Amino acid sequence: YVRVGGKLLYEVSVDVFKLAGVEDVVLVLPPGEKTHRRDVRVVAGGKERMDSVYNGVKAVRNPYVLVHDSARANLSLEVVRRVIEAEGDVVLPAIRPPDSVFYSGGYVNRDEVLLVQTPQRVRRDLLLKAYGSAKEKGRVYTDEGSLIMGELGIAPVFVEGERWNFKITYPEDINVFRRLKEMRKVLFGYDVHRLEAGRRFYLGGVEISNKIGPVGHSDGDALLHAVVDALLSFLGMGDIGTVFPDDDPRWKGVRSTVFCEEVMKVLSERGLRVSGIDATVILERPRLAPFKGKIVKSLSGLFGVPEENVLLKAKSGNGLYPDRVEVFSTVEVVGYEV
Repeated sequence: YVRVGGKLLYEVSVDVFKLAGVEDVVLVLPPGEKTHRRDVRVVAGGKERMDSVYNGVKAVRNPYVLVHDSARANLSLEVVRRVIEAEGDVVLPAIRPPDSVFYSGGYVNRDEVLLVQTPQRVRRDLLLKAYGSAKEKGRVYTDEGSLIMGELGIAPVFVEGERWNFKITYPEDINVFRRLKEMRKVLFGYDVHRLEAGRRFYLGGVEISNKIGPVGHSDGDALLHAVVDALLSFLGMGDIGTVFPDDDPRWKGVRSTVFCEEVMKVLSERGLRVSGIDATVILERPRLAPFKGKIVKSLSGLFGVPEENVLLKAKSGNGLYPDRVEVFSTVEVVGYEV
């Protein structure tokens, strides 16, 4: 039930199976628990893992079933396909241990050791028969391969698993999973506005003058426009002129902080966040130095970025930019590819 990138952990595996063409997915959850997913079915689990899997297997009618631990959330499409396509009544993914193995007083030849993973594909009738036999004898098994082999004597067929198809067991494993799924993108934004006497000048959401300011349909905040433009492009929404067009009266004279709020809503819905902003402002007048602290604080609040991750530089332009404000920005976005 941990969420990563807006998804519950078990949903990550469900989506991989759906991509692989598995139509009938059964979630085995604690009694009384439900799911918001409409593309899966739910059955109640039992006392042991084996009992829970048995309940799930009874709910399906396909000749073969795939049994997977949702704790192995870093499952890849390639592993699922290898398990599905391999010949055999019992097919398991497995990997060789990368470390030396010490067992019962001595070292084991690790070339003879396999670490077994899921999903495990098993013929349904064999599973039910093996479960019945184990239940009758009071035996408990930790996976389907050992169950079938222990009760029916049928050896599994192994296919190549993946080291990163690990089981989230300890608290630190969640952090490993987050790191594996973390996505970082560095975006570029740009804006320029002509300056005119008698206008208010907003930059980064802060008023820096009421004697001269940018010409624009909104408040002409070039710094916010540069950042928002970069984010809109990354989200596949176009640019600021497309989303907030200058022929729409709703945006006439509006503060550009509204644009920030709108784009941040979309980012949040997609499980993304802004982790850093680096902007260079080219402006001859007014001088930006007295306002830099306020602008950094404003950008931090608008985009949810720690102040230490907001970098702001001001250049005078050496007389080349007397009547305009120009902004170059890079924006780092972090999210999860799940």
